[in-house]
Amino acid sequence: MKKIYSTMLVLCGLGFASSQVFNTGDYATMDDVSDTGVAVGNVMNVLHVMWNEGTGLVTIGEVTGDEQISGTTSISKDAKYVSGTMVNPDTGKSEMARYNTTTGTWTYLGTINPDGDGTSAWGMTSDGSAIVGLGFVSGWEAHAMKWTQATGIVDLGSTTPTRSSRANAISDDGTVIVGWQDDDYGDRFAVYWKDNVQSFIQKENSSFTGEGQAVTPDGNTIVGTSEEEEGAFVWNAADGYISIKHPDPMYIGGASGVSDDGKTVIGYFRPWGAPATSGEGFIWTKETGRINLNDYVASLGYDDLGMTFALPLGISPNGQYIAGLGTSGNGLSGFVIKLPTNLATAVAQNKSKVGIYPNPVKNIVTITNADKLTNVEVYNAAGQKVKSSEVLKNNQLDLSGLSKGAYILKINNAGKTETIKFIKE
Repeated sequence: MKKIYSTMLVLCGLGFASSQVFNTGDYATMDDVSDTGVAVGNVMNVLHVMWNEGTGLVTIGEVTGDEQISGTTSISKDAKYVSGTMVNPDTGKSEMARYNTTTGTWTYLGTINPDGDGTSAWGMTSDGSAIVGLGFVSGWEAHAMKWTQATGIVDLGSTTPTRSSRANAISDDGTVIVGWQDDDYGDRFAVYWKDNVQSFIQKENSSFTGEGQAVTPDGNTIVGTSEEEEGAFVWNAADGYISIKHPDPMYIGGASGVSDDGKTVIGYFRPWGAPATSGEGFIWTKETGRINLNDYVASLGYDDLGMTFALPLGISPNGQYIAGLGTSGNGLSGFVIKLPTNLATAVAQNKSKVGIYPNPVKNIVTITNADKLTNVEVYNAAGQKVKSSEVLKNNQLDLSGLSKGAYILKINNAGKTETIKFIKE
C-alpha cells in the first residue's frame, strides 16, 4: 500500500508555473523550504517527500517496519541536502540521517548510546554541514545533540538530572543551538546553547518561556512558543523579548520559522484545546505585527485554492517561500506559497486591509484594522442581505442568529467598501 500511495503523490502534488499558491498533496506536511522553492516534509509519518514546481511531490525515503518518522525534515538553502529521521537497516533503529539530493542517497549518522532507542533530526544549518536533534541515552531520558562530519554526534546533555532536552535549530556557524529543557516537574522551557553551554531564554519579568523553534544564521534572533496565554515570541539582543499574541485570548500558538535577516516570522494560532490544524497561520514583522496568513495571501490577489493555511512550518532563508500544512474541502493538504520578492513592502501594504477573526465563526466575529466603521452588511450565498448594522461595540458583530453556511461580509470602512468571505459554523 505504501508503494502505491507514494506513486500517486507525484500526480496529486503537481502545480503550475504561473501559480503562487501550491497544493503539494494530501497529508503532505511540509516542514521546510529552500531559497529555490524546494520543499520537504513527510506523509503520514511514513514517507519523506520533496516537492518543487517542476516535479511535484516525490518520495525520497520510507521508514520500514513499525517505525514512524519522528522529528522534522529540513533542507539546505541550495536544496543539496535534506535532514530527517530514517531507520538504519544495519541496526534496526531510527537515526538522524542526511540525504544528498544529487546522489539520491541517505547517510545514517548514528546514536548517542548504542543501547538507547535511537536519534531523531530536528534542524540543520543552511548549508547542511551540521544537524541537531534528540538522542535517547536511556529508555526514558533523551538529550539534545549536534552532529557534524568532523565531530560525529556530540551530546549536549541536560541541566536537570534524569530529565530530557532537545535541540530544534542551529546557527550557521554552529555556535548557537536552540531548543528546550525539561525541569524536575516535566515542564518545558526555551533554552539556547552557546558554545555548548546552556542558558534559558527569559521574558521581560525574568521568568522562563516555552520552546525555542528557530534561529537566524548569525545566532542573534530566536523565535518559538511561549506559555499558552502568550502564544509566540521573538527574542534578540537588541530588542529583548517580544510577545506575538492573538487578539482572541482563547487562542494559543507559537512561532515556527524566521527568515535569515530576522525580519519575517511565521507561526500559527488555534483555539485552546482544539486540534493543531483547526486554527490559522500568521506572518509577522516588527513594523506590521501579526497578520493572518490567509488575509495576507488574499491581499496579494493570490488564489488560495480553497485552503486554510493553518500550520505554516517553514520559511525559506530569503523569505520568499512559506511551506506547511493546511485544510481544504478534501481534508489535510500540504502547501507552498511563493511570496513577492519585496516582502517588506507587500506586508506593509497588507496592514491596512480589513480582516476578521475567527473564521469560521460560531457566534461573534471581530473586525480588525478598521479605522472608522460606518456600516456592515452580511449577504448569504444567494446574494441576499441577511443582516446589517451601523453601530458595533468593539468592532464585534453578533452572527448567532445565522444558520450554518458561507456568507460575505460587506464592510464600509472610512469611506471604502471591502468584502470578506466567511463560514458560519
